[in-house]
Amino acid sequence: MSTRRFGDGWSGRVVAQFIFFLDRFVVLTQYNDVTDNGIQPPGGSGLYNRIAVLRAERGISRQSLADAVGVNYQTIGFLERGDYGPSLKLAFQIAEYFGLPVEAIFSTRPFVPLSQQVYGASTGASR
Repeated sequence: MSTRRFGDGWSGRVVAQFIFFLDRFVVLTQYNDVTDNGIQPPGGSGLYNRIAVLRAERGISRQSLADAVGVNYQTIGFLERGDYGPSLKLAFQIAEYFGLPVEAIFSTRPFVPLSQQVYGASTGASR
């Protein structure tokens, strides 16, 4: 009596293709949109972030940050523009890299400019 194993024959190839496409679907949907209460952030991911500002003030390239957190440098660009929202794991890795809490880097609401936070609501020149 011969025993058939998973993956033998035509039906095994169909199952393997289904698993491949299911895996691809999961990868493509790992960046879920976050609802944003009517405020449309850049790129439409639903998340605002300070990645570009943090990189600039510390002189870090996209490639360096990407290497440190284990992603492609283009992923960092997508995150900065708001094209993608990071996975929870990636958000924590980025926060750890910068030594900041996640909520200091990512938000569902636009960030208040740091100058406004430090110096108050006044945006005009002093008299």
